[in-house]
Amino acid sequence: MTDDQKQDKIQTTVRFIASTLDIPEDELGPDSSMDNTPAWDSSEHMNICLLFEQKFGVPMNMDIIISATSIRALAALIP
Repeated sequence: MTDDQKQDKIQTTVRFIASTLDIPEDELGPDSSMDNTPAWDSSEHMNICLLFEQKFGVPMNMDIIISATSIRALAALIP
């Protein structure tokens, strides 16, 4: 995968998370995560995972839900 493809996936994930959390995209970046984004709490994370699975067709089992807690981790899951 090229750097441009990685950047596209990160931008797609930023737009998705911003929309899901109803926050401005400029409040998020590649290093945003549950740890540093106040609106991204545990209940919102479950919502994000459910919607991510529907939007991108990525099966979200418990291992993925537990580990995909950042923009980079979610972007890496996009096919």
